[in-house]
Amino acid sequence: MRGVIVGTIMVLCMASAAVAQTVTDPTEIASRLHFWAQDSGQPVYYGEVRNVDARSGQILGHYQCLALAFIKDEGGVISYAHKMWSKSQDGSCHYDDVTSRKVGNHGACVKDSEAGFGAAVGTARMTKTNIDYMHSIFRTVNTTTRRVGETAACIPPNGVGAGLLVMKIENGRLKIITNRPLDYEVNIDPQDPEHPPTQPVF
Repeated sequence: MRGVIVGTIMVLCMASAAVAQTVTDPTEIASRLHFWAQDSGQPVYYGEVRNVDARSGQILGHYQCLALAFIKDEGGVISYAHKMWSKSQDGSCHYDDVTSRKVGNHGACVKDSEAGFGAAVGTARMTKTNIDYMHSIFRTVNTTTRRVGETAACIPPNGVGAGLLVMKIENGRLKIITNRPLDYEVNIDPQDPEHPPTQPVF
């Protein structure tokens, strides 16, 4: 009996260690992500954007709800699409309802079926049908130059972005912190945007 208890404790400890493991190597992080260009599905990660104290680097409170899709990885440059929107009046991020309210746009050069004109914001779900991922110029996370944002191909001559301070997987979340300063956090388990989560993802 004692052996069974000890064995159970060891298994639980190993599981906890796996969950608590922090991954900071960009190549390893990329290997754990699902990209639209390589996936027959359309995996989308859900979470939120949080404010960051510019002086201390401390992560503060909620800024926006977040849906994030990774498009491709080319030599340490990860292309991504994202949409952000405010919490509802009940204080929750409703990931299953991004069509009844405007959501923040996903990039100046992303072709969205419902993006509107100029600075108008889109309301469409993040799906391959709604977003032309084959012909859009997406924002990037450049793990070599440590820059995040629009590329020079989209906004010449130098693009528009922020510095990459932190990128890691920790406690079941992918965290990308920029010197804007903002903290983008999503659950590391992607979902089908046609059936998004109806409850908070973490």
